[in-house]
Amino acid sequence: METHSTTSGAVPPGLSRRSFFQYSTLAGLSAAGAASVLTACGSSAKSATGTQVLRLNLDADISNLDPAFDAGHTDTTVRASIFQHLVTYRPDGWGMVNELAQTFKPSSDGLSYDFTLKKGVKFHGGYGELTADDVKFSFERIAGLTKPKIDSPNSSDWATLKEVRVHDRYSGTIVLSQPFAPLMTTTIPIISGEIVSKKAVLAKGKAFATHPIGTGPYEFVSWTRNQSVVLSRFAGYSGAASYAPKPAWDQIHFTVTADENAALIALKSGALDFAVLGPETIGQVSRNPGFKPIERTTLNYSWIGINSAHPNFRDKNARLAVIHGIDVPSIISAAFNGKWTRATAVLAPGMPIGYWKGAPVYNRDVAAAKSYLSRAGAGGRKIQMAVASSVAGASTLAQIVQSNLNEVGFHVDVAVQESGVFNQATPKANAQKQLFYTGFSSKPDPSWSTKWFTSDQVGVWNWMSWSSAEYTRLNSQAIQVTDSAQRNQMYIRMQQLMDEAAIASWVAWPTAFMAARQGIRAPVRPDGTFLPWAFRAA
Repeated sequence: METHSTTSGAVPPGLSRRSFFQYSTLAGLSAAGAASVLTACGSSAKSATGTQVLRLNLDADISNLDPAFDAGHTDTTVRASIFQHLVTYRPDGWGMVNELAQTFKPSSDGLSYDFTLKKGVKFHGGYGELTADDVKFSFERIAGLTKPKIDSPNSSDWATLKEVRVHDRYSGTIVLSQPFAPLMTTTIPIISGEIVSKKAVLAKGKAFATHPIGTGPYEFVSWTRNQSVVLSRFAGYSGAASYAPKPAWDQIHFTVTADENAALIALKSGALDFAVLGPETIGQVSRNPGFKPIERTTLNYSWIGINSAHPNFRDKNARLAVIHGIDVPSIISAAFNGKWTRATAVLAPGMPIGYWKGAPVYNRDVAAAKSYLSRAGAGGRKIQMAVASSVAGASTLAQIVQSNLNEVGFHVDVAVQESGVFNQATPKANAQKQLFYTGFSSKPDPSWSTKWFTSDQVGVWNWMSWSSAEYTRLNSQAIQVTDSAQRNQMYIRMQQLMDEAAIASWVAWPTAFMAARQGIRAPVRPDGTFLPWAFRAA
């Protein structure tokens, strides 16, 4: 789940991590009560009352601020200022730093992690001091080990958690049943490592989703549905994030602005200090000296999938005809304003482990495509290219694919489908797919990207219907390997297997576009993640 573009895509039930550039609709939670949103006007970051306000846009509304029920990238963005982790990444990179942990020590066998908490860290709302029992509750709750058991969509982040043993008020040990490599790349430092107040969760129940209590530099004030979210600087903040300067703003105001043109207008008018933009609007900011454009190639990936189980594509030669017949650079130019980075495999260059630098690049070769088509005996074969109507650029992409493959010798019919139909995750519906365009989001561990193409995902989210025993075995083994070099080679091999099977034409590792008003320093991680609490006056 995760990125900051306004494009949408596949959203598997209960798994926000797998959605593409925009996430699911609201979960029907009641809006937070009554506080009205202060509005800052003009180019100043001060409100009419003199309050220092940082103003940002969200490209979709929030729905759930409970870390156990993360529902989308805007929820993650807002929560980043409310909750903290034992250890986490720096605001502008993948360097690991202590946050709530005074000490954090993994065992040599990868089965246990000892931690000691910083003392005097307070929860918002008068819920007392952070203790090791809160850590135990936070982690075991997501893992499904607490009673009553909750059904967290993030439970797989704690797949091998056995327990968290509390030694005393400030120390404990995370105990695993077997090694789990993503624990230190995505689980603890990102979403599922956010520490909640046990007392607050038990007291608030379901209301915790819209009245969150953390230890972060900002505390929740209000949510006005489809309009805004307001956070206020926490007077009792401990300064646990000592790796960064103290919070610079009295309040953070998030305005829900789903349309990137509206966000651009708000940024130019001074109503926003920072905005999430898109490939069509970032150029206007780039030419304006009053703003600083920010671009990051994300860890997300989009591709044209080929259903290898469909009668039209059981012959590998027919699949190779598609791969050699598609003009990917033209797609990126026409559908994404030439702004996205062309993909050559699943894992993006910014992925800390598993990027396949030597992956082949398939430029359009009509003669080769016709040759493969002839070998398959598929000249004139009617095929369908399906895309979701809500995905920006998808219709343009489909038209280019149609033109490209018709020239090769296929007869392509384009089906622009309503998103609910396109994403219907039933074996029967997925078996009907032939060619399709989609994309998934990811996090800084390759397992987030590779797990959807295993044999058990055939008929679910592996729409290519590709089943490889070796790939599936490597995917299971790689999450238990703690040696980075060994993991790296395993993930490269998995991508090689996908390439050998000719099941996809990789399109892009999408670029995240943002812009800050001059005078605002906005650190952004390599994947496009930004933490509003870490913004500074330049």
